[in-house]
Amino acid sequence: MELLSFLIVGVFVGVLGSLLGIGGGVVIVPLLVFYWGYEPQVAIGTSVLVVLLNSISGTLGYMRKKQVCVDAAIKFAIATVPGAFLGSYAAEFLQGRLFYAVFGFFFLGVAYNMFTKATKKDGTSGANAKVPEHYNWQLGVLCSVFVGFLASILGIGGGIVHVPFMAYILQFPVHVAIATSTCILAVSSLSGMLSHAFLGHIVWTTGLGIGVGAFIGAQMGVQIAQKLKSSYLLKFSSVLVCITGIKFLMSAF
Repeated sequence: MELLSFLIVGVFVGVLGSLLGIGGGVVIVPLLVFYWGYEPQVAIGTSVLVVLLNSISGTLGYMRKKQVCVDAAIKFAIATVPGAFLGSYAAEFLQGRLFYAVFGFFFLGVAYNMFTKATKKDGTSGANAKVPEHYNWQLGVLCSVFVGFLASILGIGGGIVHVPFMAYILQFPVHVAIATSTCILAVSSLSGMLSHAFLGHIVWTTGLGIGVGAFIGAQMGVQIAQKLKSSYLLKFSSVLVCITGIKFLMSAF
């Protein structure tokens, strides 16, 4: 019965993760901690395994649709590593209320901007999304260092920042931004999974149970994304970013 619960949760996480390019850790960790009673470190480690399987499946699906900018995914994923390293050391000094408040308002501002821009136009469908031949990869690398820093110090998924950045600053089509973010997660979560496995933070039966469901769900998410216009995807993403901002403001106040 518990295995069935894992599979159902996994399918939901897989659909959500590949649909929005976020991996699904924002859903998995609270469930493992508050519903199944796992220790936070074990919940995070197990979640990383699920995110890895989810993002691999989503990447395969998006690559079949020719929507992944592989060059950007590799460069941006590598760039998150030094940022994560710096964030792990800075966390000791920057975990005050002001810090959380600043980023809380920052995410609320990003969410508002995403939602209002998405409302002004219908957008394109996934079938019309084309990978750009040229983009400002230097700016993308700098942003990815910042994404790695935020992910490490705040415990958030990089896709929450990568998707709006690639869509608005680098001018990637929204579907390509989501597909590329999913590929970035596949690369970056591999190293995270290996480190958590070394530390014994992964419950393999749980991770693989949810992960199998996520692998299946990710394929469903890719297919759903093709039918949705970019404006709808941006609205869904803006809600998630808004929730993240509220979470940080609650920690601040």
